[in-house]
Amino acid sequence: MTHLADLHVHLLAALDDGPRTWDDALAMCRILVEEGVSHSVALAHQSDRWVLSPETIREAVAELKRRLALEAIPLEIVPAAEVMATPDLVPLWSAGKLLSIADHRQFLLVEMPHRLFVDLRAPVRQLARLGVRVILAHPERHEELLHESGHLEELIALGCIVQVSSESITDPKTTADSRALRSWFRRGCVHVLGSDGHSPRKRKPHLAAAAQRVREWVGVAAAERICSSNGLALLRGEKLRVPKPQAERSWWPLRLIGA
Repeated sequence: MTHLADLHVHLLAALDDGPRTWDDALAMCRILVEEGVSHSVALAHQSDRWVLSPETIREAVAELKRRLALEAIPLEIVPAAEVMATPDLVPLWSAGKLLSIADHRQFLLVEMPHRLFVDLRAPVRQLARLGVRVILAHPERHEELLHESGHLEELIALGCIVQVSSESITDPKTTADSRALRSWFRRGCVHVLGSDGHSPRKRKPHLAAAAQRVREWVGVAAAERICSSNGLALLRGEKLRVPKPQAERSWWPLRLIGA
């Protein structure tokens, strides 16, 4: 596999619940490189709790780039935000208050509130009319999407791109969660990965083990797209076509051997 792309990692010092210092941020960047990541977002939350302007995030990314160059750390980063889904999501975007992936104004990483399912269909349609595609941040954390058929597929049909976090793959909460997530991958419902790293000590930006698990689940070619090329396309502002999810399959031969 070519170098990995991380589409969800908090690398900016003292802006949100990510690294507290620039030393911590650089330590996270070194971990990413060790994990095989060559390109990554460097994001912070934009929410009611962390009211950050796009310019604040851009300035922090510029500072991190400067420090990466001084330390000769071979990691390419772009500015981004993890935007909370709120009733004023579309007006905030229209007012220029939200930061897209790599500042291309094409892809917006959106998360739902913790433990709260939000119907995103209307804002997804409205943003699409404005030329913006939503990337769903770790939707596997919401049971309504992971365990109830049809919801995620409808969002994908509306143009959403699905980002799953590495810990959900390597350390699922339940066996049922693991099976459902594996089905997502095998059916083509997952398009990019993110470590959702926050610190060099807790919630480290690990991606390699998850990428290996994805290879085991879907094979080398599909894993290459999910773990690398799709993410690189988003970071570069290129168009990304994703296939329609396949229908549910029993995968009974794999079950016979305990896969």
